[in-house]
Amino acid sequence: MTRIAERLVEVATQEWEYFRRTWRRIDDSWRLGANLDEQPFTARIGDYWDSVGRPDWDGLTDEPWSAAFISWCFVQAGAGDVFWGDETHSVYVDRIRRHDGMSGKLTLHDPALAIPRVGDLIWNSRGERDPPASYAQALEQLDTGRFFDSHVDVVVEIAEGRCSSIGGNVWFQKVGGSVTRSDWRTDAEGRLADDRKVWIGVIRNEL
Repeated sequence: MTRIAERLVEVATQEWEYFRRTWRRIDDSWRLGANLDEQPFTARIGDYWDSVGRPDWDGLTDEPWSAAFISWCFVQAGAGDVFWGDETHSVYVDRIRRHDGMSGKLTLHDPALAIPRVGDLIWNSRGERDPPASYAQALEQLDTGRFFDSHVDVVVEIAEGRCSSIGGNVWFQKVGGSVTRSDWRTDAEGRLADDRKVWIGVIRNEL
């Protein structure tokens, strides 16, 4: 694993531990940790928002903060100007695929073909406004300038039949959310094969 990718995993894991280790297991059972409307976690989310130019926002702001979390993790990992973060996942993923202000060592791949590795990013669609159902549909929507709702996690562990990842603002109650570790099923080759999410991309991280 490369230096920044290794550091990215370390940073994401440290934040997960800070947020009291909320964990969604492969059987979809949960171990609950911190909630975003508790201090000091509300203020911590403010640090994430600050990394994408929203210094006045925090965990009580009614906006999803998962992209701000990923952007902050890259900053803390020392990515510098080779990763241009954003408050919307599909915006920075589009920059990656077009190599617009992003290092060529970050590359977007079809999850039906790519095998995630530790330090990579995994991307799924979400929301109710015509979310893309595949990698091809995601690219089609980005080509039209539509930056749809989605979510990205950092891959932190690979084991037989399982990919474990960490992301921010993962829902587990009617109110709230946390930095959460999730376990996903993989097929015999190691590709994502968990129908709890609609997987639309794997971002190879060779920074």
